[in-house]
Amino acid sequence: MARPAAALREPAPRTTLAQDLRLIAGKPAFHILLWSYVLCGYATTGIVETHFLPYASFCGFAPLTSATAYGVLSAVNLGGMVLAGWLTDRTNRPLLLGAIYILRGLAFLLLTTATGSTDLLFLFAVVFGLVDYSTWPVTASLAASHIGTRVMGLSLGLILTGHSIGAALGAYLGGYLFDLSARYEWVWLSSVGLSVLAGVLVLALSNRPKASMVAA
Repeated sequence: MARPAAALREPAPRTTLAQDLRLIAGKPAFHILLWSYVLCGYATTGIVETHFLPYASFCGFAPLTSATAYGVLSAVNLGGMVLAGWLTDRTNRPLLLGAIYILRGLAFLLLTTATGSTDLLFLFAVVFGLVDYSTWPVTASLAASHIGTRVMGLSLGLILTGHSIGAALGAYLGGYLFDLSARYEWVWLSSVGLSVLAGVLVLALSNRPKASMVAA
């Protein structure tokens, strides 16, 4: 009787947390994915999930209209993640991730003119929903191929930590910018610029790294 494949595998090398952190920190791909995800957290959890509903109220939209638009965004988000995951397995991943970030940035331009327009509010909800959490399957796939599956859990934990830091900055700075001007334009424009910057960063990655560049 053949032995299970799992029993034939070589045991994983025993390494310390410090060794794994040094290994990950030495990968240029990690820094690209980390900093792009810091910017991702700023624009998504930090800005949209914190300031979208206050902005809609500020523009005079009824609570039901605002909540429905946010619900549409969340519903489309589900499809966006599945679609991005499907495309991740079939396309150039850095190009896909860069396009998601850049389209996300451009979506914020809709909010700069959405005052009083229910159609634009819902159009933003649909477009942004498609590119909201859709960065995650692409980022996870790139982390696996460029950093290595042996340290994938730790590397993704660090990348998500960066996302949380960006989210905290977005929530705070969004409120700070609004307090300075009593307007939301600078909140949206900062999100445009930082999202496009994230897209440019990930375009520096190759779709398939050299074997020598990946963790063992």
